[in-house]
Amino acid sequence: MAPTSLNDIYKAIGTLSAQVEALRRDIDGFERRAGAENREADEKRAVVHRRMNEIISEVCDIKTDIATIKDDVVDAKAVTDDVKKWKLMGIGALGVVGIGGTALGVSLANSFEWLAKLFHR
Repeated sequence: MAPTSLNDIYKAIGTLSAQVEALRRDIDGFERRAGAENREADEKRAVVHRRMNEIISEVCDIKTDIATIKDDVVDAKAVTDDVKKWKLMGIGALGVVGIGGTALGVSLANSFEWLAKLFHR
């Protein structure tokens, strides 16, 4: 419908202005909501990144602890091997002493027996 008078034109311009203003309010509201959503998303991403950094830090600490434990285990293995060697040497020495003691005991017993026969005659 084409405006026929100046009043109709002013009325149409007023209606258009009101509609444009309503569109601006709608767009501003949308942008504010989108901005809030973006801020929330940014905050959530920041939380995720902070947590990831904490996890990475913990993993690095665990790797350091494992390396330290590995060094300690290597040192402990060397000590354990030495103790096993000493144990075997001790068992061997006890065996030699035992055989020597048995031989000495048998020799003394034979000597006493020989002396006993010598004096008993």
